[in-house]
Amino acid sequence: MAVNTQHFFQHVDDFMNYRQTVYEISEQTMRTNRVDLHLFENFVKDHRYDAIDGNVAMKFQYHLKVKRNNSGGSINRKLFTLRSYARFLQLSDVPLADKLPFQSVLKIRQGYRSRPGALPHDRLVTLFHSIDRSTRLGIRDYAAYALMYQLGLRVGEVHSLNLENIDLDNSTITVIGKGKKRRSLHLKDDLKQIICEWLAVRSQFKNSELNDAFFISKKGNRLAIRTLEDNQETGQAGRIGSAF
Repeated sequence: MAVNTQHFFQHVDDFMNYRQTVYEISEQTMRTNRVDLHLFENFVKDHRYDAIDGNVAMKFQYHLKVKRNNSGGSINRKLFTLRSYARFLQLSDVPLADKLPFQSVLKIRQGYRSRPGALPHDRLVTLFHSIDRSTRLGIRDYAAYALMYQLGLRVGEVHSLNLENIDLDNSTITVIGKGKKRRSLHLKDDLKQIICEWLAVRSQFKNSELNDAFFISKKGNRLAIRTLEDNQETGQAGRIGSAF
């Protein structure tokens, strides 16, 4: 016996609400979890499986590895989402949830195919020289990448910064990293100056007074991770500071 596919996917919204309320997971993790579950749901529907059993779980692994060419780390993350969801169904007394196979699926014992590394010096110089600091967007982008490369912040950490995380009086910045771990970092004078230049023009952005995000887009939203990544790629090829 196994959980019917229709019953399996009926509780996704309750699962997401539980994760967000009780564990206070980040918006980025919420989006990732929902994408993982949606991907599995599409896989099940495309293959017209009636129930979730061990065979389905293994074929999903094959699908991720062969069809989507996912790395081991990416596959393991998706399976972790399914394990978490299965545990939630069990605790919610969903019939036959204890028969779900995800706890038995072994992690793939391999690292990521390519580990993240720092940009070579010449590409780093090109990136910063490509930013047009005569524009408000250029001032913003320069400050964002200066935080990343001077303090070693991840793009997600820069994305999640709020105004309250910056303490110019004490020359510190509070960063919330993976697992919601907080760390305080010292701001050197040159970096403080870059931040002050951004704060001087931030008020000219739409909805700036209503948004707690440290970096915002010209539409008045928190600056997206995708925008930071895209601008970085653009900056290595040409000028940035005019699109977002």
